[in-house]
Amino acid sequence: MERELFARLWEEIDFDDHPLSGGHQPKPDGELRVKMTPNSIRLEDARLSLLIGDGNDADSVHRWTANDVQVNDGPGRMGVHRWSMSPQCFPPKIRQWLIQQIGQPKSIDGISIEKHRRLLEDIRTRLEPMLANWTWHLEVDNKPDRMGWYIRAPESWCSLFTIFVGLGWNEQVETCGFLLFERAPPGELDRPDEAEANRLDGLRTVALCNGHRGALSHLANNMEWASSPQSFKLQLPGNVELWPPSMGRWPLLHGRSESMNDVVDWAVVIVEALQPAISTLSATIDGISWQ
Repeated sequence: MERELFARLWEEIDFDDHPLSGGHQPKPDGELRVKMTPNSIRLEDARLSLLIGDGNDADSVHRWTANDVQVNDGPGRMGVHRWSMSPQCFPPKIRQWLIQQIGQPKSIDGISIEKHRRLLEDIRTRLEPMLANWTWHLEVDNKPDRMGWYIRAPESWCSLFTIFVGLGWNEQVETCGFLLFERAPPGELDRPDEAEANRLDGLRTVALCNGHRGALSHLANNMEWASSPQSFKLQLPGNVELWPPSMGRWPLLHGRSESMNDVVDWAVVIVEALQPAISTLSATIDGISWQ
């Protein structure tokens, strides 16, 4: 059960806070070291340490509370996580095991984030069947204009393609559904070991935007959409655009829903529309031809 708990807590860590070495997968890297007290469980692999319950002796600390609340203002991200974790955040078997090991969760004061947790869980429940083996990473503090899931392509694909889905806002836009389909532009690396994935994603991007058979060109129903450095609006619900590589931005698709009323259904429609593009990402590429 300790390994399952590690995997669940790993999903709470912002993707950009993953260590600069080691994998991004939720399974423990190397030996999993476990320390239990009556009020906490501390887990540590070769990458970092996680703790749920009382105490602060870990890289990422998660408060065990009766309800999901915001326990600090951020944006520290590491240390005590901004959002607490209640029994509802865990599958039934882990939930019962946690109660047996460290007792019932505490009731603490804080701003309720139960609606946010519920929305994100609903999004994941609907999208996960369409994104087999992609990994899910919560983001609530990294950027000031969004909150949701970063979903990363399977490690075996050697790709940095991700989907962000959740809520977004800015000075011009009220809070609504927000979705990105993106990759790092050529040469923009967070870690030295990303160079090969970045190179392959550059080739994948060329293929996706190809004017003869690119999946995004077919989505646009316009084979010339990527020929100029400006956004191209799609005939999809909300405000959904393709952004050609010549714009120099990370996203290839940028979308916002019309309102807060249909966020989950809207996200499903957009990810369904992206399925032909997503289905090409696992392929091996030589030059710009699929092999």
